[in-house]
Amino acid sequence: MANVDLVSVVAVFAAMTAAAGVPAVLPRLGIPGVVLEIAAGVVIGPQVLNLVHPGPIVVTLSTLGLCVLFLLAGFEVDPDVLKGRPLRLAWRGWALSAVLAAGAGFALAAAGVIEAPMFTALALTTTAVGALLPILRDAGRLGPPYGPIILATGAIGEAAPLIALSLILAGATGAVGQALILIGFAVGAAAAVMVAARTTHGHFAAVVARSMGSSGQFPLRLVLLLMVLLIALSEELRIDLVLGAFVAGAVVRAALPHHQHEALLTRLDGLGYGFLIPIFFIASGVRLDVMSLFTDMRALAMVPVFALLMLVVRGLPVLLLAREDLDAPARQALALHAGTQLPLVVAIAAIAVQGGVMPPWQAASLIGGGVLTMLVYPTLGLSRLAR
Repeated sequence: MANVDLVSVVAVFAAMTAAAGVPAVLPRLGIPGVVLEIAAGVVIGPQVLNLVHPGPIVVTLSTLGLCVLFLLAGFEVDPDVLKGRPLRLAWRGWALSAVLAAGAGFALAAAGVIEAPMFTALALTTTAVGALLPILRDAGRLGPPYGPIILATGAIGEAAPLIALSLILAGATGAVGQALILIGFAVGAAAAVMVAARTTHGHFAAVVARSMGSSGQFPLRLVLLLMVLLIALSEELRIDLVLGAFVAGAVVRAALPHHQHEALLTRLDGLGYGFLIPIFFIASGVRLDVMSLFTDMRALAMVPVFALLMLVVRGLPVLLLAREDLDAPARQALALHAGTQLPLVVAIAAIAVQGGVMPPWQAASLIGGGVLTMLVYPTLGLSRLAR
């Protein structure tokens, strides 16, 4: 087992390096890194080279990667930027998306096309803000008026599905009991953010500033400890662990003085995008049932259908609701970026397959649709913004 794990770890790190090396050598290729990482996972997985079988080491690193991805998403959410109308637009848009997704999911299930309509609908309501942030940041598109709206849309597009997922998974304790637990968790999270905001000045802030550049990296280690503690609490409360990671990011942002945000973000980016997050996407590719797309025509045909549904479900509401805030090209870009999905689609599909409610071919189609949105929608959105 140790030898198998060692081969898997070496193969994962080789795939991680190759996925980063391709866009570095071929910058005009235009394929997002997350797509290359999933593709690399497929290649080294059991369906192609058969080098990697998810053992305890790879699974643990993959789980940490998923958590750091949502830690960064929570850290990037600036309450000062998102408050007010952007946040109201985001909530209204997601609520409308939920209605559209439920209609599409149950209609397809009634027609016998898919199974697990609840999980499918939930996947359609997500937005890949964690994957979009580097793209938008590099393009300089996070400033107002567009930046706050897409950040709020993406934040709600991750937080709301996570809350709904926690409710769906709470069958053992009952929906009412789990709803009360979630409300308590939300109140506790809000209180933690408020308390953390009071530490931005004083002795703690001085300690953070003094140790930020030291070899001990005390602030970074403190962030990771907070993330692990909130993940453990989430597991105990039967709440999805990524929600705990997301809250940890928000608490850390509130606790730090504004001038320290960029310094810590640089370190989190290095740990996350340089190490742990790619392992999550590679491991997702390893587990992806790609062969079903080529052996089942229904599975292959559903890939563009899911990609289109993701655009309609997430894009149409923001296209309609943001008419007073953005011009037509910017609203079209917002629709395309809101319809870009993948990380939560991967997580939701994996949970549904493990629970035996979604067939592997459907999970592969859903993830394939998410990959297609990552390949097409961000670039089209940036081209619309350029106008």
